[in-house]
Amino acid sequence: MVAVINFGGQYAHLIARRIRELGVKSELISPDSNISTVKKLAPQALILSGSPFSCYEKNAPKVDLKIYELGLPILGICYGQQLMAVQLGGQVSSHSSKQFGRELLKITTSALFENLKSSQTVWFSHGDQVDRLPTGFKIIASSKNAKIAGMEDSQRRFYGIQFHPEVTHTPNGEVILSNFLFKIAKAKKDWNLKSLKEDIVNNLIKKIKNQKVVMALSGGVDSLVAATLLKEAIGDNLFLVFIDTGLLRKYDLEDLENVVKSVNFKNLPAGRQGFRIVNSQSRFLKILQRVNDPEEKRKVIAKLYFAILEEEAKKIGNVTFLAQGTIYPDRIESAKPSKHADKIKSHHNVTLPKGLKLKIIEPLGEFYKDEVRKLGKILRIPQEFLNRHPFPGPGLAIRILGEVTEDRLKILREADAIFIEELKKAGIYNKVGQALAALLPVKSVGVMGDARTYSYIIALRSVDTVDFMTADWSKIPSDVMEKVSSRIVNEVRGVNRVVYDITQKPPATIEYE
Repeated sequence: MVAVINFGGQYAHLIARRIRELGVKSELISPDSNISTVKKLAPQALILSGSPFSCYEKNAPKVDLKIYELGLPILGICYGQQLMAVQLGGQVSSHSSKQFGRELLKITTSALFENLKSSQTVWFSHGDQVDRLPTGFKIIASSKNAKIAGMEDSQRRFYGIQFHPEVTHTPNGEVILSNFLFKIAKAKKDWNLKSLKEDIVNNLIKKIKNQKVVMALSGGVDSLVAATLLKEAIGDNLFLVFIDTGLLRKYDLEDLENVVKSVNFKNLPAGRQGFRIVNSQSRFLKILQRVNDPEEKRKVIAKLYFAILEEEAKKIGNVTFLAQGTIYPDRIESAKPSKHADKIKSHHNVTLPKGLKLKIIEPLGEFYKDEVRKLGKILRIPQEFLNRHPFPGPGLAIRILGEVTEDRLKILREADAIFIEELKKAGIYNKVGQALAALLPVKSVGVMGDARTYSYIIALRSVDTVDFMTADWSKIPSDVMEKVSSRIVNEVRGVNRVVYDITQKPPATIEYE
């Protein structure tokens, strides 16, 4: 097992994810963990994650210096490298030349870089860097703006790198992590999704026993896989609810019928085992009136969403648990579980309202999107459902920047449907990670039929990604994009301009709010 010390960086969980992908069990621990806790875990190695802090700040998270006396191999990544340098006697400072994005790295001979060429493309995301090495260390990598982009003390098996090997933007990052795990730490492969699936089911049986569980099924991959796991564990004690918020895409309800059939649930009246659709469109539109702030949108939607779930639980009677399809990325961007994380945005299934009486169960809370899909395959869920693009809990509300109105929803719903339809026709939909349309809260001048128009702008976004923690914009053929744009402008009343978002994640998120 490898322990990842989580200093609150965006990629802390992604590091753990990459380790698991290489077949090694990984666990995230707090930098506040005492030495006895670390010893009890008996890790074969430690990895120090990134952080939004600077290691020289007064309140910056740090590890006990005794960590370095355990005789364990340690890899410090970004902030982890800087903290290691400072704690072992080196020096770190802020630099005017920041590094955010891909850069060329020059490497020297090191076990960490075995089987790699001397020039590597890597991903940087930092403003601080190591200025002076601690005693016993030497430089093993440099870049244009970072003299000490990599350092090592091979005798103690301490390694530090300024860049991020865990992100997909570092093409050979997996090789670097593999070298650390297997050549330096001699870690054993002990992470297998098939056996984990059995563990999840057995744990659900033990925890839930004969009690009832209500769950909101969205039609998305996460909730479908979570529901299927629960169905296998507790059978008729699982009650599925679909809340029609009015914030859905044009095709969501139709797709939902096929999803429900795939897990063998029928649309039965409340109070009986099965599946129930609750129409709450007017209630959600009402609470979103004059709400412009993205975080406020998420909060009011979450509050009403969970209130409706509790109403449904009362109708069923004697419900103890509320199950959710929460996965790791939801937790990361909501700054949970790390107290050191910088919150980017709340997630409706993580930021729970106060006073919720039902106990929460999250069968997928430790997994990433691609792992969830692999679990779905093990559960024999049809591939067509596992390949569906993610859709956020707040729905189109966070793809409409600014106030959500019925008119704006109608416009966005039609534009989005055209985009997805054309991607499917072109055979592109299953090749990209996620595609969506967003409505911008500004209008622009246009000309239609020799007349001046002043209408909304639709932004199209499609990303290529494996883990949804990092993403690159999709290189969709221009003729496909031209057709999409032409159809939207001609068929969707209220739109006269279409733009395509070519921003990577990071620095942008996949969703707009």
